Amino acid sequence: MRRRWIGAIAAGCGVLFTLASPVGAQELEELVDESEREEAEIRRIPGTKTPGFMPEGMDSRLRLPEDEGVQRLRIAQDREIDPDTYIVGPGDVLQLYIWGEFDQDIRFEVNPEGQALVPTIGTFKVAGKTLATAKQMIGDVAHEKYPSVEISLTLQSMRFFTAYVTGAVLESERAHVISPVTRVSDLIEKAGGFLDDGKVAKQPTARRSVKILHQDGSAEEVDLAMFLSTGDIRQNPYVRMGDVVHVGFRKHQIFVYGTVNAEGSQEFRAGDTVGDLLRLAQGVAGSAPLAHAEIWRFVAGTDSITVVPLVTEDSDRLHTSADIAHVPLQPKDMLFIRSRSDWQQTPTVHAHGEILYTGRYRIVEGKTRIRDFIEQAGGLTNRANLLEARVIRTKYRAIQDPELARLQDIVAATGLADLIPEERAYLKTKQREEKGRLTIDFQLLFEGDETQNILLKGGDVIHVPQQRATVSMSGQFLKPGLLNFEEGRRAAYYLERAGGYSFDADKGGARLIRARTGQREAYNANLIVLPGDEIWVPEKEYRDWWALVQGTMRTTAEALTLILLVRAI
Repeated sequence: MRRRWIGAIAAGCGVLFTLASPVGAQELEELVDESEREEAEIRRIPGTKTPGFMPEGMDSRLRLPEDEGVQRLRIAQDREIDPDTYIVGPGDVLQLYIWGEFDQDIRFEVNPEGQALVPTIGTFKVAGKTLATAKQMIGDVAHEKYPSVEISLTLQSMRFFTAYVTGAVLESERAHVISPVTRVSDLIEKAGGFLDDGKVAKQPTARRSVKILHQDGSAEEVDLAMFLSTGDIRQNPYVRMGDVVHVGFRKHQIFVYGTVNAEGSQEFRAGDTVGDLLRLAQGVAGSAPLAHAEIWRFVAGTDSITVVPLVTEDSDRLHTSADIAHVPLQPKDMLFIRSRSDWQQTPTVHAHGEILYTGRYRIVEGKTRIRDFIEQAGGLTNRANLLEARVIRTKYRAIQDPELARLQDIVAATGLADLIPEERAYLKTKQREEKGRLTIDFQLLFEGDETQNILLKGGDVIHVPQQRATVSMSGQFLKPGLLNFEEGRRAAYYLERAGGYSFDADKGGARLIRARTGQREAYNANLIVLPGDEIWVPEKEYRDWWALVQGTMRTTAEALTLILLVRAI
């Protein structure tokens, strides 16, 4: 009776509280409904429903994020799970689906002891077994109990577990949380990577002999360097629960140099061949056959080296890397390999300017000459300027002139004052020259002079500019600018048409610059001017005559003083 009174009083208080509360009955009902919906969403997340583990209301599930947040919780995979190789362990969630006479969806989790409790079916020890074996075990018993229905068993979600990496990695002191689809390379990356990646190790790490120690006492060795070079996924397996990955240091090395994509040293493993080394070096560069290949090898127990020839340049057939791939290697072997540099080359020359069909054309080195090439490109247009036409050998433009570079560095640092006259002259000449230009007279070439009809080489550029029917008058003229060219006229004629010299013209410094060669000639009124030539007159250098007089007087006084002192002595 007392309990009934207490309940009635509590109910009455509840009614009074509800009436006094600012939250109405409808709002409270909405909050309750929202809470139920959230709970229902949580229960639908794979792995949260674990029958038989805890009584109703006593579970410790956390409220996980919804929608996109739930999607991010899924474990990323690089491929589908293979039931024949996937090892089941504690934390895996399986789903048993029964349909036919009745439908039933049963989800269950492998407990920490490695057992799977399947409601209405039984308990099974599945940890350490493949997924295919677990399916067979549970499926057989389920079929015996329900013979007239169809049964399907699938992996609903994967577990997380811890693993260790020891040896030459940056973080080997702690465990790392991983999943069943974490590969050896992923685990090493979680451990901070190899020591020599961070320049911490004094010697290279053993990427080709990474050891995996399994829980059952067995071990295997994987070649991560080969995986990175070839993509062979067998050399980068998944890490199992209980595995310890150990990274050591290299014991022996082998080397490869020459026409390969990645020169340098590689770790040596017993049984390595030339083919293995070339795969680690990411193959021979290009598709050209081998011209030369040899191994330099130490004689056992000595410092002497013997050379093992594999391919010689005088070989009577074309060799590829496959021909020498079987050759076995020894520690410290050095493989030197060269490919044919002239293999299937397609040398080209570029036609530019007043040529009928400009562009790039293929040539035969040793046979194609300038005139043949121009005819192949359709010949010259009627606007072609043969006086200024030129051939540039681009291969020579890349050649550095060490003396010119030295002089340019001096000028950049201290100016021209520290150069002797010869060095200044050399610097001026080199800065004016067009690097790589061949000495060819196109006028003589098309007049039939065969000495000008030279052989072309790959990369050459033939430029034929447009005729310039003008003469440039630049500098200190009364009317500087361009004048129409007239055949046979002398320099004095163009000087007169430009209005003559200006007031501050340095007549002694006047020059005639030839368009054909770029060379400067001292101005002479009788010089014949050609199309495109330029007459240039500099400005007089400004002189401060009063400063010059003061300097002269000071110098004279100092000289007289010195003479008087000498006589007094």
